[in-house]
Amino acid sequence: MNRTTELAEFLDIALRRRIETIAELAEATGRSVEATEQEVSRLSELGFLSLADGVITYRRPDATIADVTHQILTGLSHDLDSSIAKTQGILRTLPKLLQAWQHGNTDAHDLPIDVMHGPFAAPDMYRLQAARAKPRASYSCLPDTRPLFEVLRAANYGSYWEDNAAPGHDIRMIVSAADANSELGRSQITYEIDAGSQVRMHPNPPSFFWILDQTSVGIPFTWGEAWPSSVMSIQSPTLAATMTWIYERIWEEAVPVTGHNHSWENPWDPILRLMNSGMTMESASTALGLTARTGRRRVADAMRHYGVSSQFSLGAAWSASREHAVGAASLNPTRHPSAI
Repeated sequence: MNRTTELAEFLDIALRRRIETIAELAEATGRSVEATEQEVSRLSELGFLSLADGVITYRRPDATIADVTHQILTGLSHDLDSSIAKTQGILRTLPKLLQAWQHGNTDAHDLPIDVMHGPFAAPDMYRLQAARAKPRASYSCLPDTRPLFEVLRAANYGSYWEDNAAPGHDIRMIVSAADANSELGRSQITYEIDAGSQVRMHPNPPSFFWILDQTSVGIPFTWGEAWPSSVMSIQSPTLAATMTWIYERIWEEAVPVTGHNHSWENPWDPILRLMNSGMTMESASTALGLTARTGRRRVADAMRHYGVSSQFSLGAAWSASREHAVGAASLNPTRHPSAI
């Protein structure tokens, strides 16, 4: 019997009889007074009961368990964030270490590395790697899409993946929430979604990088750059696995960008979309490049529009309206063309 099971059985006896003193509880459980005091102390630390002036009082187990679970998950989240931060710290040293490796005596253990410099090193390197074989899986993190999207718009070019992805591809893009909700971003991301890509927006993508087919990784010389001028590509399944782990964590935090027609999108939709994913109004405002005052005003406008008096009711009303709008678009695609 493990420690948790023992505590649960001990508490079960105490709760069933609502035993009020240590001596009575010791007698009921068949334990010594000293052992009973230790168990009561442990349960008090967890919040299941309290002992004051020799009298035991009890708290509803469901409320306590909810609190304990929250503490565990909060701790897990902190550990995970800390692990990711440490991993990203190590990534800052990677380009220099790889260059040192290349310059050292590595004839027997060569690591294929390509390097490019210049204002469009990032997309040029990406095209070079993807051109070697049509990728089935491409995971890219693009904190700043403007340089790329401006060139694509000027060239009247749609999605790269329409012609360059292998059948049954898994193409994912993480963009900043600000870019996803800009006019340029909405226009270009539409092409990506129409070509079968999955796009998510994140309030603060950590760095430009990509993973191709779980084998090729592209990273900036300085980890954390949104649009790097020097890029390194490494053919390494081991490194790709680590980068994929990081990417999955960021992907889980990001908000899916889905099909809707921006001709009928309201000014409050972007901030409500982020709030509906779990962000606070202040965080959502910051992610969209809005002042806190503007964010509050848009939420207030939305509450008046939907005739609700709380943010909880607003979330429910807004979600219902979006589901209705998307359903109408699917029934009448000529009226509501696909967009992000």
